[in-house]
Amino acid sequence: MRIGFFTETYYPTPDGVSHYLHDLKKELENRGHEVFVFSLSGDKNEANVLLSPSVPMFIYSQYRWPLNPIPFFLYEKVKSIPLDIIHIHDPFYMGSVGFRVAKHKKIPVIATFHTDFIRMKESIRVPFREQLFELSWRYNIYLYNRCDLVTAPSPSAVEFLKKNKISNVVELPLFVHTDRFKPSTSRDNKFIVQYIGRITKDKGIYNILEVADNFPRNDGVKFVISGTGPEEEPVKRMIRKMDLQDIVEMTGYLDEAGKMNALANASVFMHPSETDTFGIAVLEAMSCGKPAFVSSRFPLLNEGSSQNGMIGVDFSNPSAVAKKILDLKQDCNHHQELCGKARKYVSGTYNATAHAEMLEEHYSRLIKEHRSGTS
Repeated sequence: MRIGFFTETYYPTPDGVSHYLHDLKKELENRGHEVFVFSLSGDKNEANVLLSPSVPMFIYSQYRWPLNPIPFFLYEKVKSIPLDIIHIHDPFYMGSVGFRVAKHKKIPVIATFHTDFIRMKESIRVPFREQLFELSWRYNIYLYNRCDLVTAPSPSAVEFLKKNKISNVVELPLFVHTDRFKPSTSRDNKFIVQYIGRITKDKGIYNILEVADNFPRNDGVKFVISGTGPEEEPVKRMIRKMDLQDIVEMTGYLDEAGKMNALANASVFMHPSETDTFGIAVLEAMSCGKPAFVSSRFPLLNEGSSQNGMIGVDFSNPSAVAKKILDLKQDCNHHQELCGKARKYVSGTYNATAHAEMLEEHYSRLIKEHRSGTS
């Protein structure tokens, strides 16, 4: 199959979606398919990656704005490629272009719901924010309902879309490369609580500081925050204001090698976000054998999660979260048991082969239906 990905962001942009698409492209290519990526950002030297002219966003420089309201050059280029199916990964500019191309070519179009951006609005400072997000979400619903299929990465994400009157939705869990994210021995003698992700309000980044503030400064516990985002400088100022310099470290953005090193040294992973549709960073850490403290609203949390190395907590009660971390630190046997369970859970549940096979089934069915005129 010839598959077209349409996305605002692509590797090496530092976010989960861009890295997922990069891994998925390689996985599908290894299975004999051709994958073309049409994006505003990415590595133009990578095969079959075509970029539309863009400039950095003034509020979030790792993301980009299109220069042209209508990307004539890209549109003409896409029309010349004999695609079998289009897969849109952002329901905005590039997603809209992909949808129009699919209609022009009379081929199926599938969308994936990656980001619940409505819950991100507190992290974005723009005029008329409420109205902008409301109009954008209405457009999302409109576009998703005109696609042949919408996939969502977790049961809670599927339920959310269905509550918003999007009926053509199915669950498609994401994956972790467990051969790359694997356990290794820590080289740090401290008990490290690691966070890796965007530095934004919607990720609950300030909750980490509130939890850290409940620990004595010489208790052998260290919090490490890795990533970039608009709250990076405010968080640094808050660390100084709360006098947390001895217990909280910010590393900035980590490349792949830096991420592996950070996860190797971590004792546990912390992810306070309540806005994720899946939470790939959590599963990468668990694949490395790190128990994860997650929000009680984390999308993959269920009744058996504590037996899989995933610990749901209420971050509105930071002292209780701190106590759970301290209890685990002091119970070495239980900590080691959860490390093993975390790795086993991810490697048995979220693998690339199963994900690619499910996606191939959806692609093949939609292509067959379109060609037979039954869609």
